[in-house]
Amino acid sequence: MSQIIITDMSFSYKTFYEPIFEKITLNLNTHWRLGLIGRNGRGKTTFLRLLHGELSPDKGRISLETDTELFPYENKVKYPLTMDVIKENIGGLRTLEDNLDDMDALGQYLELDGFSMEGHIKKEMYRMKLGDELLYRDFSLLSEGEKTKVLLIALFLRKDTYLLLDEPTNHLDIQGKKDVAEYLKRKKGFLVVSHDRDFLDEVADHILAINKSDITVEQGNFTTWKQNKDLKDEFEARTGERLNREVNQLERHAKKSRNWAGTANTQKYAFASHARTNGAKAYMGQAKRSEQQIRDKIEEKKSLLLNFETAKKLEFEQLDTEDAWLVKGKNIMYSYEDKELFFGLSFVIKQGERIWIRGRNGAGKTTLLKLILGKLSVRGILRAEELKITEALQEPLWKEGFLKELIDGANINSETFEKLCSLFDLPDALFHRPLETFSKGELKKIEIARALSVENHLILLDEPLNYMDIYFREQLERAILALNPTIVFVEHDEWFGERVATRTIHL
Repeated sequence: MSQIIITDMSFSYKTFYEPIFEKITLNLNTHWRLGLIGRNGRGKTTFLRLLHGELSPDKGRISLETDTELFPYENKVKYPLTMDVIKENIGGLRTLEDNLDDMDALGQYLELDGFSMEGHIKKEMYRMKLGDELLYRDFSLLSEGEKTKVLLIALFLRKDTYLLLDEPTNHLDIQGKKDVAEYLKRKKGFLVVSHDRDFLDEVADHILAINKSDITVEQGNFTTWKQNKDLKDEFEARTGERLNREVNQLERHAKKSRNWAGTANTQKYAFASHARTNGAKAYMGQAKRSEQQIRDKIEEKKSLLLNFETAKKLEFEQLDTEDAWLVKGKNIMYSYEDKELFFGLSFVIKQGERIWIRGRNGAGKTTLLKLILGKLSVRGILRAEELKITEALQEPLWKEGFLKELIDGANINSETFEKLCSLFDLPDALFHRPLETFSKGELKKIEIARALSVENHLILLDEPLNYMDIYFREQLERAILALNPTIVFVEHDEWFGERVATRTIHL
């Protein structure tokens, strides 16, 4: 059993002076299946990079007794075969095989258990619900989900390595997520960043939470953590009103002290002495000391609510229509790169419907959204006259530059956009920082704010919850159920889909 010991660690990004962590002290066991959670922009990926050594703390230290590896990672292997890709990513095994005549290479190969590795790989493929035939296919021809699973297998076959997994299930379909969750349940010794509630419940035995003012760790899965967090928030909500009244009262007292001090400083006394301290100065000093004591009490009261947070109520508008239907599809046939996606697909989208498009990776979910929008042309799709459609893309449209310039060149309501960004808990420096400095979750929130700021009768959402924190997921879910907009969405989060959808299209 080894430990990760973090002592009085602080870190900030220097370009825009963003303090991310301040005086963090933690002791983590590397045998835990540790789930890392926190709101977008809180520093989850930064925390992984600090553990991995890509970044160094400004102050304090991080002590690890083992090597680390980050996921996702770029596959740079020159060998095309999937079996060889796995071997090479384990520790250069495939290259060592080409040099077994060299005694040093042979020694390294034996140390990595090279002669038994193919058997280990096949066993892991079975556990990951992948067929052995994939091992003898070109890696570049695998689906994105298959590539993700294969590269995870390579990491878990490395010896004496603590794995740092940054949202490994993004873009995996529902079955793919279940396969990876079942695989990870059999493992130990990793830290996984995820916002998927069901996935964390299956995988994690400890939760590391990056809160507003600190980082906490507790035993259990996401559900047990959330239950404890809700109890704490409920207590803080009950006491918050009382604390705010006390803070307001203390601030009134502080204001009186300032006024008294000013009066004492300017008041003229008929019998003022020429001593080193006359009555007015003494009175002013006493008033200032009293004000400082009140200020200290105010900060103490405010600190009691440092970790209290909740998702703000999300509201957005949608145009009304008297049309009986918005989009119709009848006997649609569509192929892509010699692969038949749709054959005789029919559907109708009516106002107020929330339609969930489900299917495995590669089934054509995003393609169907493009057909509905009109980005791809096909026979058999009709749209209501003057229909306005907006879409939030799977990969954000805006990734570079400054928002002010991008908004000026876009057909969106800037006032609505800024309001939505505030509701999404995006940072105050939103318009003063380049988009390259934002996290993937923050960029996705900006993308959804952009889409919702366009006049529309129909909203298309392509995997809106990728990279999104749990508070945003709850916020979007509650807003959709309350506002009843007309939406068509692709999503692999079953929790969200089952609560939001009024109808499902299975591909």
